[in-house]
Amino acid sequence: MNDEKLNLTVNFPLPDGRTLVKGPLTYSADGLFTTHAVDWMREERFAKAYQLAMSSGHRFGADLHIEWRVYLPCWAAAVGIKLEGDFVECGVDTGMFARAICSYVGFERFPDRTLYLLDTYAGYPVEQLTEKERALGLGGYTHLYGDTYELVREHMRDYPNVKLIKGRIPESLADVPATKVACLLIDMNAAVPERAALEFFWDKLVPGAPVVLDDFAFAEHVEQRHVLGEFAASRGVDIFSMPTGQAFLIKPPR
Repeated sequence: MNDEKLNLTVNFPLPDGRTLVKGPLTYSADGLFTTHAVDWMREERFAKAYQLAMSSGHRFGADLHIEWRVYLPCWAAAVGIKLEGDFVECGVDTGMFARAICSYVGFERFPDRTLYLLDTYAGYPVEQLTEKERALGLGGYTHLYGDTYELVREHMRDYPNVKLIKGRIPESLADVPATKVACLLIDMNAAVPERAALEFFWDKLVPGAPVVLDDFAFAEHVEQRHVLGEFAASRGVDIFSMPTGQAFLIKPPR
């Protein structure tokens, strides 16, 4: 979000033929730009959470500017912490989102709640990609992921109520003892494990629980959109797609 980008203006055509010019931009990054208020970005609580996310040891470059992408799981965690149940994240890598949400909601203050972090912690499971996903180039991401178990464990050392579960989904799902889930994050970049995770936890989600789907709207993740959209439709639920490429849905009342 450099100054050159933020100084841009946006033109909106009006019904009477005039053009409304608005600007400057308040945010321009990660596929999203806006002239609207982003006060949350300057709040101390979010600034701290975002810095922890960016210092997780990820391999995506130092200057990511994915504030809105981090804000969505933080918002979901803030919603979920007011509900009954545990938290689950499927696809953790270096713990970017996990660090952010734990800081944002002060997860250490809820010893009766558990955050379960599921990942292979050993790299990207290329063998789970469909033929279409391979053709779209998703197998080329392997260099961005590696052995992160000890790194995430160190990140979470101040949260005794965070449990790491190492293994491939769907096989590792049975290792989550939670019977009620108040917040679910899914970020595995592959259709098969993501559908399996959503199916497994759906009946455990409490009414009002948010589910965040990362990478949902990216062009190369069309298989994820198909299978997750198909599952949501089968449950009578709509998925809200975000300009950042993410999406979310809310577990409706029974």
